[in-house]
Amino acid sequence: MAYETLFRLYYDKLYHIAKGYLDSTQDAEGIVQNVFLKVWEQKRNLEKINNINNYLYTMTKHACLDHLKHLKIKNSFSKNYYEEKIAIQYQFIKDETSSSLLEKELEQKILEAIERLPKKCQNIFIKSRFEGMKHAEIAENLKISKKTVDNHIYNALQHMKLHLKEYITPTITFFLTFF
Repeated sequence: MAYETLFRLYYDKLYHIAKGYLDSTQDAEGIVQNVFLKVWEQKRNLEKINNINNYLYTMTKHACLDHLKHLKIKNSFSKNYYEEKIAIQYQFIKDETSSSLLEKELEQKILEAIERLPKKCQNIFIKSRFEGMKHAEIAENLKISKKTVDNHIYNALQHMKLHLKEYITPTITFFLTFF
């Protein structure tokens, strides 16, 4: 009962504090929920706290700062990883022989991924992407609904993205989506 009262009294205040530190409402809600979880886990020690307002404010502030530090590290790692990956790909593509090998390897992987599709899905994907047929034309040709064609194309693209994930770049993703 006392915990529920504490929650009702301080949730909104702590949420606004967290929201002041963070851009995401979802992150702010998560931080405040974690603060109350820690309070619940430490409920036996609450009697020792002189100023619950300062205690909750400080816990929320530190949780927000920890979250921001974590995001900064995560973003730094992601940025460095992406830049490094792009640099390696660029260097690899600069070398014409390597580029040719990569192209042949990618082509082989694409063909293998297409072969792994269910036959009907494979047939529809080939008609769309290699024969240049529109979805409505495929539907009419195979006497199925356009929605069925759309679903098969969507499933084929998801399958291709999964099986080609080590080759996927924003350009290839665009290619798979619109090719």
